[in-house]
Amino acid sequence: MKSSTKQVLATVTVTSILSILIGGFAIWSSYKSQITMVDDKINTVITDVAYSPNEPITAALLSVEQNNFDMTIAFVAPTGETAILKESKNAILGTHKNLRIRHIQLQDGEKLIVAESITDISNSLENNLSKLLIFIIFANALASFISVQISRTGVLTFERAQREKMQEFLGDAAHELRTPLTVVKGYSELLEGGKLEGEHSIVAFKRLNSEIKRMESLIGDLLILAELGEESGDEFTAVNLTQLLRDCIADFQVISPQRVIESHIDNEVIVSGSEKYLHQFIVNALVNIKNHTDSQALIKITLKNARNIGLTIEDGGGGLPASSYGEKIQGLKRFDRSRSRETGGSGLGLSIMSGVIERHKGVLNLRKSSLGGLAIDVQLPRI
Repeated sequence: MKSSTKQVLATVTVTSILSILIGGFAIWSSYKSQITMVDDKINTVITDVAYSPNEPITAALLSVEQNNFDMTIAFVAPTGETAILKESKNAILGTHKNLRIRHIQLQDGEKLIVAESITDISNSLENNLSKLLIFIIFANALASFISVQISRTGVLTFERAQREKMQEFLGDAAHELRTPLTVVKGYSELLEGGKLEGEHSIVAFKRLNSEIKRMESLIGDLLILAELGEESGDEFTAVNLTQLLRDCIADFQVISPQRVIESHIDNEVIVSGSEKYLHQFIVNALVNIKNHTDSQALIKITLKNARNIGLTIEDGGGGLPASSYGEKIQGLKRFDRSRSRETGGSGLGLSIMSGVIERHKGVLNLRKSSLGGLAIDVQLPRI
């Protein structure tokens, strides 16, 4: 079922429930109030009869007359014979169902019957219920129309934002690729024209190789970002984050044996996710530390299996510019362009890491580490 259809159904359901609760309560309260008024009239007659036990018939007729009640008064003999003393056209005994009737017991088995019609009240109830039904239909139609319009506006706004984001992304990607391409083109023309010889040509080939590797790195990272932007979670499985993290740390220590890593990792932390992308996240975090911090900088990794799974990777390096902490990472966001130039990377490592956590419905936050460098805090939902 489409999200727009679900939204309309939810709107109709909520509108119907509110209309029934509010309108139904008001209608029923009005109905009960009118019935109570009829009962009060009948009780008035009964009270007047009780005050005149010797002349109950006279008291009943006098009460109806003085209070201008539209009621039927009947006398019932001990033999069961009924005599109509005062008859209302709206309250005919034995022929009308919508009557409010009370019996007043007299002496020697005699009794009086007091009856008043509630036909108008019942008709009013039915009319009000019909009006409520019409109102619900109208309200649902109006609410559905408004919901659809809001949904369309939201979709258009989202699509416009996505287009702007894509245009910005493509513009930044083109800009990042243009620089190494310009270098490659320049050296290619020099080499093709035979203007470089000896050591100069060797330097030129090294620069070409370096810029080509930079383009490969950038294109590879752009492809990963494109994959992360796709609406899909079919590849998710139960991933043992504890074991994955320990494996990545072991691999990192093989290539950087001089690094000191302090780890506090809870056992058997299981998440629902993509092992491929979670592995990419951890590798990117460790490679960033390797490339941008001194070899003596301490690394601290913490994994906690709490209500939400918490992962923190921090280092004792120089950290990021102060203005970058707490900033949302998106697209081709690069916090320090000079660092990627120095190491030959694309500078998109943090963007990829943010994309991985976003794909896993988690939260990523950058802060100043207590070690002095960068701390990456991640919160992931439990299975």
